[in-house]
Amino acid sequence: MGDSAENQKKKKPRRRNRKKPQAKDVTEPLTGAGSVPPQQSVASPATTPLPENITSPPSTSSTVQSLSSDLLPPQKRLTPSGKPHFPGRQGSAVLLATNHFPLSLPTGLVYQYTVTIQPPWTRPYRRSDKSLYQQVIQKWRSVCPPARTSPYSWVYDGDATLYCTKAHTNIPNCNVTVQVQDREMEFCVADVKLAKTVPISQDIADWAARGQSGNTPQTALHALDVILAQAVVTDLQYTTVGRSYFRTGGQVLDIGLGKEVWTGLFSSVRPHSWDKQGTRYLATLNVDVSNKPATKQIHLTRDSREEGECYVQQVLGRKAGRDWRKGLTRQQVEILDGDMKGLKVRYELPNGSKRQYKCNGFVNPANKQIIPDLKQTVEQFFQATHKVRLSYPGLPCLWLGPVTKTIYIPMELCIMMAQPMPRHKLLQEESVSKMIRTTAVTPWERQDRIMKGLQKNNSMYKKDPYAKEFGINVAGSMAQLTGRLLPPPTIAYDKGKQVKIASHNPGKWVQRSQEHLYVSGMQMKYWAVLDLARLSESQYGTMVEQLVNVGRGVGLKISSGSDNLMRWESSEQSLERDFEKLVVEFKMAETELEMVMIVMPFKAGQVYDMVKKLGDLKFKIPTQCCLKRNIFKPGGEINLQVLSNICLKLNSKLGGINHVLAPQSRPALLDRPVMIMGADVTHPAPAHKGHKPSIAAVVASVDPKASRYEVQIRVQDSGQNEEMIQDMKNVVKILLGQFRLKTGHKPEALVMFRDGVSEGQFTTVMAMELMAIRTACKELEENYEPRITYLVVQKRHHTRFFPMDQNQYRNGNALAGTVVDQGINHPTEGDFYLLSHEGIQGTSRPCHYHVLWDDSNLTADQLEVLAYFLCHLYTRCTRSVSYPAPTYYSHLAADRARKHHDQLLEENLGKERAKEIIEQAKTNLMYFV
Repeated sequence: MGDSAENQKKKKPRRRNRKKPQAKDVTEPLTGAGSVPPQQSVASPATTPLPENITSPPSTSSTVQSLSSDLLPPQKRLTPSGKPHFPGRQGSAVLLATNHFPLSLPTGLVYQYTVTIQPPWTRPYRRSDKSLYQQVIQKWRSVCPPARTSPYSWVYDGDATLYCTKAHTNIPNCNVTVQVQDREMEFCVADVKLAKTVPISQDIADWAARGQSGNTPQTALHALDVILAQAVVTDLQYTTVGRSYFRTGGQVLDIGLGKEVWTGLFSSVRPHSWDKQGTRYLATLNVDVSNKPATKQIHLTRDSREEGECYVQQVLGRKAGRDWRKGLTRQQVEILDGDMKGLKVRYELPNGSKRQYKCNGFVNPANKQIIPDLKQTVEQFFQATHKVRLSYPGLPCLWLGPVTKTIYIPMELCIMMAQPMPRHKLLQEESVSKMIRTTAVTPWERQDRIMKGLQKNNSMYKKDPYAKEFGINVAGSMAQLTGRLLPPPTIAYDKGKQVKIASHNPGKWVQRSQEHLYVSGMQMKYWAVLDLARLSESQYGTMVEQLVNVGRGVGLKISSGSDNLMRWESSEQSLERDFEKLVVEFKMAETELEMVMIVMPFKAGQVYDMVKKLGDLKFKIPTQCCLKRNIFKPGGEINLQVLSNICLKLNSKLGGINHVLAPQSRPALLDRPVMIMGADVTHPAPAHKGHKPSIAAVVASVDPKASRYEVQIRVQDSGQNEEMIQDMKNVVKILLGQFRLKTGHKPEALVMFRDGVSEGQFTTVMAMELMAIRTACKELEENYEPRITYLVVQKRHHTRFFPMDQNQYRNGNALAGTVVDQGINHPTEGDFYLLSHEGIQGTSRPCHYHVLWDDSNLTADQLEVLAYFLCHLYTRCTRSVSYPAPTYYSHLAADRARKHHDQLLEENLGKERAKEIIEQAKTNLMYFV
């Protein structure tokens, strides 16, 4: 699936109110309307080494917001002592290919122009206009005198910016005609003005020498992206969605419910500074497989041999019933309305007339819906005007086109158009799971798809006329890197028992029953089972007996006598009432209910959310949900592995510690009181932005082993769906207090692993959150200034690694512990890619860590080992996970708080009351696991 929000998204000139855009940050000022800069053309070298004379940063490098002028990421690759902290040295070398293709860049100037396209309508510009405006500029290239002589020297970004290899002045306005659907329409390409010169190689070279976050050469990168995308966006054989492009006739995967997945490629230029056989390349083209869910192009109501069932039948699925064509139920209309609203449909009349419109929703059936102006039903109108007798007049009509008009069309005359799903449209769970399964491909297959996709795109840009004209060459093979394989940690259990992780097969270990007991095994004395799955007496007895046995083998003492355990059969409807009855029963017996285990017949989101609200917020009792089909294998045999996993979660929720790092694997940083933190912000679905709030979760360790975590939740202003954590100061003050309460010490250092921050937000995060953490410490105690290390953890990127030696799993994925911190990294700052888990399905995605602040002055080896070892402390499994445990916990806590918030709003408590309940809840330790 193509990423909806790219962390690597680059800023670009934007159109505002359709007025002529003003040039910003002119690199080379223009002295007059008719003046021409001295360099007039772009050279086309075979290779572009870094210019030798670039030794100092550009004069514009200090343009950072005043609030954050003293807060820039440390330049760990430029340590004055001559011993830079990056790259690291620990571990053995591994050979990798990566889906980055080295670029050789033009040495001369590229010229940026502003342009205004005047369409034959008055509405504002939309992103969906891009492909149409590309057609307008394509026509303009053939009629405008400066462009006609050299059409491939002009490229267009689909909005308000043109780039050219030459400087031109006094470019005339031109009118061009383009076909829109089945009509010819006239557009005017006006006000093409030279705005600035862009020395692409020079700008990127300056940044590579001393550049920092917040100061990347955005214009140069935008120009490169536009140049390399131009051949595809003007090719009618491709559909472009953001930075991804999909070939007509390419591979399509059916995921059911009227949806399919388009497979294509994503590409983006990334700036670097790295050596390859003596040549320093300034940039690479990052190319990856892209998967985009889309609607199938099929008739709404008519089945066919070729396409199978009609769209309505596929969307409704089991809820369709036999006679839906005679009329839809209210539930069926709601399902279809949620699915089709905002999508494009085409309606066709028997005379061949066709129109394509956006669907606004559903109205009454054709035999009941009155057309206001004509005072007749839709059925009567089509009979009288078009001589069409409707076969299904009882079906609701579609309301199409502008919302100011009453265009009501019978469903039986409409076809769903093939189109990428809009961001605000969420796939149903069934389609999501099928999409994940069908798009997961091995590293070998992913690599093959990338190379074949590029070959189809002008033979890997070799025949791209625009790239040729601008002097850009793309390497014919993926870049090769030397990474390192970090040695795995040793895991410790109770009484010093240790498990060594195999270095040739890292990412997992075996906890042997009776031998490796939990470090801190708890007792579950009084508990209850809420049975929603209607277990037989035999099944229930077997489940409890085996759960007790498995718990005993790992150090979790579970009592199952009649005085300790209560079973209560329940249902979705009576769940809340039965849960409360359980609590009352235990109180009457003067015992404290320690855990409620809920056995469900199938996955049910609403039931799960209700259980967690009751347990976490209302009764403060830990809960554990599990599925009957997971506890019992298809043949009816109990699944001991599932029970073992359940015990891991039960012990954690009861306050226990499952496993820790062995003393010899414990990072030296943890020898002193250090608080390890994780933070994440979860945002509402695009359809709910502005209505539902963003929710922030910050977790912090409160024990020397970094195994137990406290959490603070903040429901942020719904008008600001932003990534920044607004109340970070008070959050940190509370967590520092908890650390001191639990350990008896103030932390000497704080290490934050912050999830979800994109590159463009680095300086803002530092200005707001880092300052807030500093202020929190000083408000607690005047001279209290613990060392702060702040890392951003990114997963939404397109970099992948492909092993080229024996250091790989059977499925071709790189081994856990693979780290890359030179070659495709930031030229001056400390960042690294770490693959910390065993990829079981598909191609493993490494995490990208970027050091934003580091008072402790840690080296690459120290930071990489700390991050990797923390991935082994995730309490829910005996595997290393894809990112550090505190970051994972913050994500789980934020997700749980989102469920709580939705539940509370459904009870009509109001936003302020819901916010108060969630933020002030005295939840159990580790309740979110």
